[in-house]
Amino acid sequence: MHIMGIFDFRDPSKRKVKRDTIIVKCDIKEIYINNTLISFPTNYTNLKNILGEATRIEPIKQTKNKVYLWDDIGIYCSTNNPEKMLMLLLVEDNRYGLGHQPKTNFKGDILIDGEPMKNTLQNVDVDRPYMLRSIIKENKQVAVALGWNPDVKKSN
Repeated sequence: MHIMGIFDFRDPSKRKVKRDTIIVKCDIKEIYINNTLISFPTNYTNLKNILGEATRIEPIKQTKNKVYLWDDIGIYCSTNNPEKMLMLLLVEDNRYGLGHQPKTNFKGDILIDGEPMKNTLQNVDVDRPYMLRSIIKENKQVAVALGWNPDVKKSN
């Protein structure tokens, strides 16, 4: 006799993802977030599969853009088209005015070529198919922008 689990009836795509630590791994050609390959531009469905449902989706005044916020993990993305999301902002210190603020700071790990970002950020040059930028305020890294590199032409 099978005893149904309390959540068996729920659609797995609607389950709240348990998010302890987000691990972003960047290598020469690819980015993985929690071991799931992601490439930019991406779309909301892909992000939802990796990060779970956004906590808030809010319009940005006087634009067609919306901001997608994952409050509990310190990540947001603004876009005018949920099918073409160019960049994620990993907010490490939400006391600085970076537009929209997730309610908590990003506490995950960002690894470049298997090493912590602070040691290897210089490895991310214009040849990589993604861009990674450190956002500095008052000599402190307050956020990391991760996304599409418009300079790289897709090689066939």
